[in-house]
Amino acid sequence: MSAADVAGAKPLSGERAGTLVRNIITRSGVIVTLLVLWEVAARLGWINTFLFPAPSNIAATIWTQSGPDGSPPYAMPMHVLRSMIRLLAGIALAVVIGTVLGVLIGMTRWACMLFQPLISIFMPVPTLAWTPVLLLLTGIDDRTTIIVVFIAAVFEVIYTIVAGIEMMNVKLFWVARSMGASRLQIFFRVIIPAIFPYLITGMRLGTGYAWRALIAAEMLAASSFGLGFMIYDASEYMSTNVIYAGIILIAVLGYLLENVLIGRLEAATTEKWGIQSER
Repeated sequence: MSAADVAGAKPLSGERAGTLVRNIITRSGVIVTLLVLWEVAARLGWINTFLFPAPSNIAATIWTQSGPDGSPPYAMPMHVLRSMIRLLAGIALAVVIGTVLGVLIGMTRWACMLFQPLISIFMPVPTLAWTPVLLLLTGIDDRTTIIVVFIAAVFEVIYTIVAGIEMMNVKLFWVARSMGASRLQIFFRVIIPAIFPYLITGMRLGTGYAWRALIAAEMLAASSFGLGFMIYDASEYMSTNVIYAGIILIAVLGYLLENVLIGRLEAATTEKWGIQSER
């Protein structure tokens, strides 16, 4: 997509906007219907309310635990905040290190020969398999969960960066070199803009994997706070309302992170820069 195409792009048409609204209503309608049926079944005693508490009770738990009456005060926001801090820290490490390794693998033969076999060996290993080893190395604290997030996300970043470099137009390098650009200038003004859409895609994929790995790791390695820790702690006291509240928060936050925040950034980046597919 050229700059002229982007500049001349029209805003969302009425037909497309109507389709988008209908899709949102349809999807939310299914969820609302299921929640209503669940509520009715719980109120009428058709299901075990200890194992499947009514959605209204779960919502009340979220509201109560999010205010001063929570134990400890404002517990639910603290769980969410601690999980988000761990996630963002791990994702930031994955983006920085993954970008560097991806560029090296995609641009140099020695890095490809050195790192590609290691990545191929370790990528299939489930992220949580590293948790016992990390617990022995770093103990039960934030470092373990952050490293788990990093491992879950970094492989996706590396592979998308390598794919972006392979899809780059080599004419860009020829033009930059013919104009006397240094390697540093080529990196920041040619390579980074070309691989940026792929980096956003890698972040989106990596965030989905990292979010799921983080919650599981918090159940094993978190010493305090975090949504995974909250669910595991609630299971010890058989507090099903808190367990379901945590599951709902995990689902909503995961959707917002992967599909709304990073998804829109990915769409905007692809529309602005496009994806170079010529060699």
